Amino acid sequence: MAKKALLFGVNKYKIPGADLRGCVNDVKNVANALNKWCGFSKSGIRTVTDFRCTTARMKDEIKKLVEGAKPGDVLYLHFSGHGSNVPDKNGDEADGRDEILCPTDLDWKNPLTDDWIGKQFDKVPASANLTVVFDCCHSGTATRAFQPPDAKVISRFLPCPLDIVAAESGRSLRGKVKRGRKKSRRKKKKRGNITIEKRPEIFISGCKDDQTSADAYIRGSYNGALSYNMVAALNASRGKTTLKELHKDTLARVKKGGYNQTPQLFGDDKRLNAPFLSAFA
Repeated sequence: MAKKALLFGVNKYKIPGADLRGCVNDVKNVANALNKWCGFSKSGIRTVTDFRCTTARMKDEIKKLVEGAKPGDVLYLHFSGHGSNVPDKNGDEADGRDEILCPTDLDWKNPLTDDWIGKQFDKVPASANLTVVFDCCHSGTATRAFQPPDAKVISRFLPCPLDIVAAESGRSLRGKVKRGRKKSRRKKKKRGNITIEKRPEIFISGCKDDQTSADAYIRGSYNGALSYNMVAALNASRGKTTLKELHKDTLARVKKGGYNQTPQLFGDDKRLNAPFLSAFA
């Protein structure tokens, strides 16, 4: 049984005006917590930041993480940076949008979509534990303006230029955006901010689909509201917590901090009640 973590933190973007401030701090704090409380060796934690987080590098690193997974392994994937969405191309999204992660060299015509990421997760053995945390925005709003770099809070969301061009020109996007969702093999049951469903990974998102995640100045340094409070909850429990307990504590801390975002938890009910980042029997 191996424990491996892959952490991406992107403060620096090749898109003018898109830089963030707390993403590198996020992955440093998460790495320390994984090492201190969760049994991950320093050599088992791989961190990739800023201009090294290209689309090609991120895809390659994710492939290595999941394709090398063996039964009983414990895997952790973390992304702190911008998120966005683009028009859905294959009709599998009910809202007609594909959610994307934004690497430093984001190419809107060839983005890193949730479809591609999901296919990689499907390669993980059923008995391996894959936990995924995305501290970024997956907002349905594509008109949010960039905030000044010294703002107290910056949203981790990039507006899709395809939508902006369409809106400014008064023309619709080329191609039909389908609204139907393909039939799913996974049964879903919503319980507040927890969605119970059969999926190969456990997933924690920084916010709901119609919200933005905060990049904020917290206790003397810049951090993501989700990452900072999740690490705080993990430190408070000294790593002895279940996913549901960790999510509940993190959510309470985010709300206490006054952030307008609601972290979401997705996964199989049995796994959500298991100790955080433990090997599955």
